Amino acid sequence: MPRFARLSLPNPLPPGERKRNRTPSSHSNRTFPPPFLPSRQDGGEYKRLVLCVGSVMLGVLLAAAAAFGQSSGASTLEEGIRLFRAGRLGEARRIFEAVHERRPTDTRAVFYLGRAAFAEEDFETAIEWFTQAADGDGCPAEAHLWLGRAYGYHAQQSSLLRKPPLARKVHAHLEQAVACDPDHVAARWDLMEYYAKAPVFLGGSRKKAGEQADVIARLDPAEGRKAQQFLAEMDG
Repeated sequence: MPRFARLSLPNPLPPGERKRNRTPSSHSNRTFPPPFLPSRQDGGEYKRLVLCVGSVMLGVLLAAAAAFGQSSGASTLEEGIRLFRAGRLGEARRIFEAVHERRPTDTRAVFYLGRAAFAEEDFETAIEWFTQAADGDGCPAEAHLWLGRAYGYHAQQSSLLRKPPLARKVHAHLEQAVACDPDHVAARWDLMEYYAKAPVFLGGSRKKAGEQADVIARLDPAEGRKAQQFLAEMDG
C-alpha cells in the first residue's frame, strides 16, 4: 500500500515575526479529542467497527487485484500478438513465454510460441509448441494447419530417410485441420497442394487435389480460380 508523507506547509511570516504575531489563547494548554473518536466507554464498539471496515476494504482490494491480474494478463497476450504481427519476434516471444508461465493451459499463448518459432525457422521447436496447441480442448483447425506446415518445412531440412514419415505427418494434420473446420480455405489450399505434389505412396492424388480445388471455389470463388490455375500449371 502506498505511503503518504505529511504535507508541511511553510509559515508565511518571516522568522522574526513569527513569535511576536502569535495570538495568545487562554485555552492554549487544553486538548480536544477529534470529534469522530468515541469515548472510552465506546472503545470496544469502535474496535469492532474498525475491524469490520478493515475486512471489507481488504476484500475489495484483493478482488480488485485479482481483476487487474486477469485483465493485465489478457492485455499482455494481445500486446504480444501485436508485436508478433509487427515482426518484433524476440519481444513477442518473451511475452508469450511469460503468459505461458502464468497460465500453462492458455493454448493461444502456446500457439503463438509455435508461430514465433516457425517465423524464426526453428521448425522442431515450432512442432513442439503446435503439438501442445493441437492437443488442447476442442478441434483446433489452425493448430493442426500450422503443425502440418511445420512438419513440411522440417521435412525439407531432413535426410532422405526421414522425409517420408514426416510427409505422412504433414498429410495427417492437414486432413485433420479440414476435418475440424471444413470451411477453412487456407487448410484446404495446403491440402490441395500436398495432394498435387506428393507421390502416390505418400498419399498424393491429382483427383483429390481437384476435389479440394472445387471445394475452395465454392467457399471463395476468387481463391477457387487461383486454385484451378495452380493445378493447371502443375499439369504443365
